Amino acid sequence: MESQSESVVSAPMRRPRVWTVLVAFVVMFGLLVTGSVLVNHVATGIEAAKAGVDPSDSVAQAALQGKVEALPWPTVAVVMMVGTVALSLALLGGRLSPQPLRDRLRLRAGVPLPAWAWGVAAVGCFAVGQSLESLAVLTGAWSWTGSLKGFEAASQGPLGTFALLLFFGSPVAGTAEELFFRGYVQTRLVERWGPRAGVVGAATLFGLLHLDPVHGPITLMVALFLGWLAVHTGSVRLPIFVHILNNGASFLLGRYAPPSSEYPTTVHTALLCVSALVVVGAVTLLRRIPEAPKTEAPAMLASA
Repeated sequence: MESQSESVVSAPMRRPRVWTVLVAFVVMFGLLVTGSVLVNHVATGIEAAKAGVDPSDSVAQAALQGKVEALPWPTVAVVMMVGTVALSLALLGGRLSPQPLRDRLRLRAGVPLPAWAWGVAAVGCFAVGQSLESLAVLTGAWSWTGSLKGFEAASQGPLGTFALLLFFGSPVAGTAEELFFRGYVQTRLVERWGPRAGVVGAATLFGLLHLDPVHGPITLMVALFLGWLAVHTGSVRLPIFVHILNNGASFLLGRYAPPSSEYPTTVHTALLCVSALVVVGAVTLLRRIPEAPKTEAPAMLASA
């Protein structure tokens, strides 16, 4: 007669389900697209009323779009939505999982980190974004972006509006997006597909969410760096810290430094070269940290 232990060992293992996190992403994507369209419609209506434009005049309405894109509050409203939706879905998905929330979202401490790792990771992440931003300006692709110009406009808005942008765009969005993309989505993709494919898959979804030909690829590359940090350390704590600092620094520079497009070519060339070297140096240093042991999702915990 087959023993009970042999029966358990020979039982087929259920593979972790990916469709749950993909559905969560589709829900997030749909909510944010709908919300963005609604915010744009409201902003256009307000500006049309101020200018006395007939709502049925499509030509005049289209002419207002340039003015609407330069308004700071629609960008801030969208940022607030992103943080709220991402945090809600991450916590909901984590609560629905049979795993403890801290395990499902990788909120535990992970491997011990030396103090220097936090600073090196933050500088490395900022260098990734800066190198790609400079590359976009040098190649002329910067003119294609809408969302990054919207962030510049929002950063230059009234102090109260900027304070909302800084709060919801840095600690709120940084925490919420990491909990959803690196904690909820990437954790499951890594369990199913392995570290490389899981990190790339989550980063691709993160880039797609931004719906911008320039901002999307930049955020994808930043997400690859953050995703690698999460896998290497076994926790989302370092990515959350890095994401918050990166966003905060970007908004502060957007307010108190000249717009990126106004820097001369020589400055962007130097920034591109230096930033690329900084990224290589940061990754080299961070690889010295012992990697977190690879974990697999138990068959009984493969639902959410």
